[in-house]
Amino acid sequence: MHAYARRLPAGVDAVAYNPGFVPGTGLARNAGPVARFAMRRILPAMALTPFATGRNAAGRHLADVVLGTTEAPTGSYVDRTRAARSSNESYDPRREDELWESAERFTAAYAA
Repeated sequence: MHAYARRLPAGVDAVAYNPGFVPGTGLARNAGPVARFAMRRILPAMALTPFATGRNAAGRHLADVVLGTTEAPTGSYVDRTRAARSSNESYDPRREDELWESAERFTAAYAA
């Protein structure tokens, strides 16, 4: 996000959003049968705890970020409902530039 925030024109913001663990989204659809069963039948109950986020809540939190209800300046990392510090590695400009250059290379064939 920091690399995007530096490169995007003024007025265009880039914000990373982490909804947390959101059971019931098909995340484990390619996992083995035990993991799929747990994700479908057991782990959705975790959405009632602070350890997971329900699908509706995750969508609401994302909308709050997009609409500006959750304050998050460009380059921010939003963890569920608040801007937070991202990992130490994410603040390394060399790594940010490497990621940017890799993304440019990987997507160059799709550019019009």
